[in-house]
Amino acid sequence: MKNKLISAFLIPLLLGVISIHAQRYVEQKIYGDDGRSSFIIFNSGTAARDAALSDSENFFSEIFKLPPGSKMIKQESAKLFSDFSDEKYQLFHNGIKVQFANYTLHFIKGNLVSMNGEMYDTSDVNTDANISESMALANAVKFLGAKKLMTNTEHGNDIGYTPKAELVLLPVESSDVKFRLLLAYKFDIFSAEPFLRSYVYVDAKSGDVLLNDPIMKHAGHESNSHSGDHEHFIGAKKRAAINLAPAFVAGNAETRYSGTKTIETTLLNGKYVLRDNTRGNGINTFNNNNGNYSNLSNTDITDNDNNWTTAEHNPSGNNTALDVHWGVEKTYDYFKDTFNRNSYNNQGAVLNSYIHVLSNWENAAWTGSAMVYGDGASTFRPLSAFDVTAHELGHAICQSTAQLAYQRESGALNEGFSDIWGTVVENKYAPEKQNFLIGEDITKVAPNYLRSMSNPNSGLQKQPDTYKGTYWKDASNSCVPNQNTNDNCGVHSNSGVLNYWFYLLVSGGTGTNDIGNSFNVTGVGFDKAAKIAYRLETSYLTANSNYNNAMTYGIQTAKDLFGADSPEHKATQNAFYAVGLGTAYSGGGANPGTDTQAPTAPQLSAGSTTQNSTLLSWSGATDNISVTGYDVYRGSTLISTTSATSYTVSGLSPATQYTFTVKAKDAAGNLSVASNTAMVTTLSSGGGGNSTSYCTSSANSATDERIANVTFADINKSSTGTTGYENFTSTIGNVTKGNSYSISITPYWRSTKYSEAYAVYIDYNKDGDFTDNGELAWSKTAGTTSPVSGNITIPSAAITGDTRMRVIMRYNALPASPCGTYNYGQVEDYTLRISPSNSISSLIGGELANENQNVITVYPNPVKDIVKIKSQSDSEYNYQLVDSRGTVVLSGVSISQSINVESVPAGFYIINLENGKEKATVKIIKK
Repeated sequence: MKNKLISAFLIPLLLGVISIHAQRYVEQKIYGDDGRSSFIIFNSGTAARDAALSDSENFFSEIFKLPPGSKMIKQESAKLFSDFSDEKYQLFHNGIKVQFANYTLHFIKGNLVSMNGEMYDTSDVNTDANISESMALANAVKFLGAKKLMTNTEHGNDIGYTPKAELVLLPVESSDVKFRLLLAYKFDIFSAEPFLRSYVYVDAKSGDVLLNDPIMKHAGHESNSHSGDHEHFIGAKKRAAINLAPAFVAGNAETRYSGTKTIETTLLNGKYVLRDNTRGNGINTFNNNNGNYSNLSNTDITDNDNNWTTAEHNPSGNNTALDVHWGVEKTYDYFKDTFNRNSYNNQGAVLNSYIHVLSNWENAAWTGSAMVYGDGASTFRPLSAFDVTAHELGHAICQSTAQLAYQRESGALNEGFSDIWGTVVENKYAPEKQNFLIGEDITKVAPNYLRSMSNPNSGLQKQPDTYKGTYWKDASNSCVPNQNTNDNCGVHSNSGVLNYWFYLLVSGGTGTNDIGNSFNVTGVGFDKAAKIAYRLETSYLTANSNYNNAMTYGIQTAKDLFGADSPEHKATQNAFYAVGLGTAYSGGGANPGTDTQAPTAPQLSAGSTTQNSTLLSWSGATDNISVTGYDVYRGSTLISTTSATSYTVSGLSPATQYTFTVKAKDAAGNLSVASNTAMVTTLSSGGGGNSTSYCTSSANSATDERIANVTFADINKSSTGTTGYENFTSTIGNVTKGNSYSISITPYWRSTKYSEAYAVYIDYNKDGDFTDNGELAWSKTAGTTSPVSGNITIPSAAITGDTRMRVIMRYNALPASPCGTYNYGQVEDYTLRISPSNSISSLIGGELANENQNVITVYPNPVKDIVKIKSQSDSEYNYQLVDSRGTVVLSGVSISQSINVESVPAGFYIINLENGKEKATVKIIKK
């Protein structure tokens, strides 16, 4: 079997010499290692665009001098971000697909700016098969050692699996030419015993196996419990969505690894089940009852009241299903909300998950139709943690976009991107976790995490942080990929290089790498780094891309998105240099490096903290007029880069302490020292505020009329949002029971003034709805007055703490309900912070004055154990310590004007003080 597990994947190629006629379009060519160009940058203007769009067949033929019978056929068009779009083309010869020969055209603001891909010589190919498909299938099955295919199994029938061949032309490395195209049968071999799945290519003339490209991706930890130790595989078909008549509802889930979360469930036959049809074609989680893979069981996990508690579901281990269900939902949300990607295939593919697969199975897998999770054994706990689910769906996205072959460097990139998405999604929705560690929740043995992106040399699975540096595994042409003996030439080990690149791109760093290069990277934060990674993977990389391709295209991606010589371009290039690829940034800009004086540090403060967010604000660096922006850090992690002097941090966990700093940077790349540290403790979760799941309410259209401004208490919120619903729960209005506050709502009309009605709902009893008596706080019948105004009095029976206020503007009629949808208008949600009625205004600093001007000081604040009271009366006080839900958690009489709060959990509280003559209320933060 000479040249069988081939090196056909090493270098993306372009065929031929660019014709003289085509030179009119081309500005620059970047060549692959074999001397053939792989990346073409076009001249500015519309000539190349017009040629490509008007006659793509002639355009490609002119560029590549394609022989008769060969043509590029458009496969898909994709719109990325606001100004970017791609068109992907596949090469066919005499109607037969040339495997891996594809090209992507890149458009920015409608103009064709570049294209890249792989191309192979089709001038001398034979398309006649000598062996039958059945014989080729037998050879493929024998090669893999498959004893039982998924054909005619319950799961195989469920997904419509059949090992039907596709005839393709496969590039194979040859002795006389770089690559020769051989006619091959391509099979999707899905084996139940042993558990594996691969694309196997069989020579249609000789019957030899030419290539084995694993579809399943294993976790990088070799388990002894089962021979089929795999983490991820992709199938050709999708399970059909489960049709359900009942409505989907929000449930409360106490997950095993991520705390209490809100999940979407379904009421079915009187019980709630883990089925969510609000995302794509459905997200469903089932119990496989420790069965095998071939007969996956659609057994629902049920709950009687949609409050999925640990006490109910942990004894059976079914609380792992809650992690899976929530994790898949939030991973779907990230890609949909951030990149408008509808499931992994961007067509809403259903996502089914199964827990309790096999007994003591130390792995998890994505099958293309389902995810399966083992319960773990000696090395791992149940493999259902958040970064595992995001990692799995990351593989699926790669399969639907770059299709990086699972061997050598392309396979390492495949694994690296999955770790990147595991980290990005975890940071978005669970920032309290150790985001740059992979598998920290599930790993039992020291060092208690599988991989580290910030220090790849550490971890259960040690990886290189430098290209071909320490811990690098052989990925050269001489390495024959084998899943069992060499990790397909180091796909899990060598992914550490991409992991460390991404870590530096996010957070920055300095040092000297394994090949002696000193580096200095200024991070750009998670959002920008993820945008660069997503475009690199989905627009530029191809099946056989290697690390040098990733560097070339990664730098180009940063230029596309943020401009040449931008801070993002510099950071991307310097991060690649830090991991041993390319050169450090040295050009562009106005004499970069001549200005070496860093800006002064900003002065930072925090406020408007809720259960899930806080508002950071800081003074600008006024002594340096060249300041271009600010880097915001949570702990040591860079979370945002902004030109503004404020930033709302969202996605925080309730009752959790965080520290934040800010650094200023100037046009020369100088970075200030860190600001003062702002310590924030988010509010405790509970009955109201942002932690409660409220019914949805929205207008179908806010184009012609919407809310322009809401003023109430200390809320003064202007909005230009054009969606039917705006979530402003990070905007807080402070009110006191018994007091009356004016409400003013200003409408916006695009042209015609329409008649609008208004309603304001407040959840005074914090039970998660607006249907109780008095919770329609104010309304106004339809009219064209602008603004409309009135008064709202906070009832004395209202519960102290944070709760939800909903403002509705509806065309021509009062809303019939605080929930549901209507045609025209807008809905906005806010947070109200309700304080007890008293004659003294509370102050977060801890100093109050009563009506007799007796100054009362409560300190320290934040407090760790003992609260001190200082007042002129020098008397003791009766006290109550009230949490954010309005519950009294501590009461008594102060001793020596001190209150011991050591026993209460960290969080936000209100202390009520009273001594018969004086009353006072103060907010404190317990550390």
